[in-house]
Amino acid sequence: MNYEELVETRDVRKSNKVKMPFGYFHKRQIDGKYSNFVEFLDELSDNILFAECLKKDCEVAAQISDRHQLHFTPNTEEGANGIYAIAVEPGNYLTMGQLLNEVPSVVAQKGFLENTIKDLLELTIKLNEKGVQQVCFAPSNVFVRKNDYDVRLILHGSSFHRLGAEDTLYDGIEEYIAPEVLRGEVPTDRSDVYGLGKFIEYLNASSGMPFYLKSIIKKATAEDPEARYATVAEFRKALSQRKATFKSAVTSLSAIAIALIIVGLFFALTPDTEMVEFVKPVEEPISEELLDEGFDPSTELGAAADSATIAEAIKDYQMKDSDKIDEKKIREFEAKGEAIFRKQFSKEAERVLSGVYNNRTMNGGQKSFEDASSKAMEELVEKQIELSEHSALPSEKSQRIASEIIEQITERKKAEMNKGE
Repeated sequence: MNYEELVETRDVRKSNKVKMPFGYFHKRQIDGKYSNFVEFLDELSDNILFAECLKKDCEVAAQISDRHQLHFTPNTEEGANGIYAIAVEPGNYLTMGQLLNEVPSVVAQKGFLENTIKDLLELTIKLNEKGVQQVCFAPSNVFVRKNDYDVRLILHGSSFHRLGAEDTLYDGIEEYIAPEVLRGEVPTDRSDVYGLGKFIEYLNASSGMPFYLKSIIKKATAEDPEARYATVAEFRKALSQRKATFKSAVTSLSAIAIALIIVGLFFALTPDTEMVEFVKPVEEPISEELLDEGFDPSTELGAAADSATIAEAIKDYQMKDSDKIDEKKIREFEAKGEAIFRKQFSKEAERVLSGVYNNRTMNGGQKSFEDASSKAMEELVEKQIELSEHSALPSEKSQRIASEIIEQITERKKAEMNKGE
């Protein structure tokens, strides 16, 4: 028995068929060589309309010159009315679901998540430009090449919409399909935004969704299509901008994080018992009259003070007749936004830094303090980005204010601990 015969015998004992929405993906030996096939579900292959849809989708795939698009050839059976299977281009592929079940640690591999998402977004944008939607980004419908985990897609859901077979195609994977598609409505680019958002959630399930992505994914997977990003290109832009903002914030606060750890270690290991009577507060650039006018964000801006969306107020105001825009009013909005940011971030910084500067942490040794400090700075970066967006502050300005507040609170807490010596 040669090697291929041994493999074939093993596969007879253990089926290599993998369930996907349209049927089963598997390898078949033909003339001594193994080829990739998708064998369709009986309820699909016997449907003449399905054969028409499949031929149309085959033409669409042929027009996509992208390595992430798998191409295929329909296979017909003599005497049969429909198409029972397709032969897929050569390669060693497995589904994303298989990969993460077999090698769950792959999500921590450098570049895996970033490249997978980037490649899927780019391919989906190309499909949408041709009026085609993938629709289903379930783990059982997204493939990877086994040797390098390069992502692949094959059949496109919108090509089969007129079958009205959503219950059959998406049975068991409904959570990855946009609600309007499950209701039988025509798929749109917003449907792909939803599917991609759910797929990104899946990829991050084991390690946890990065904080700075949560609001973007929440919008992408909104039940109401109109509440989502209008296009995948818009979705990609939002992801890119948020990632850039997060990196910028991390860079901006990294110096103060290092200083916090170094000074904190010195303070923890060789405490200074000198009494500190006074710590100069950060200069407050907001004029008091702006804050003493009985300003109430919940009434003037239509949102609660702890989540004031000043940006929306400014946007709405600027959409009025430009000749009547009062620049003073705009500056007033911005000043109040800064005041809200300062108040909210100070509260968060006080809470977070209290977990660093306390007797338990300070007396726990160097590693205890380093771990607490690193965790604190990561949380403060996330809060700075979140609150900056809510209050419509430019990123650079919010980073500067955040650094000032962190430094002020850090000095005060050190002084308070010195007094307690």
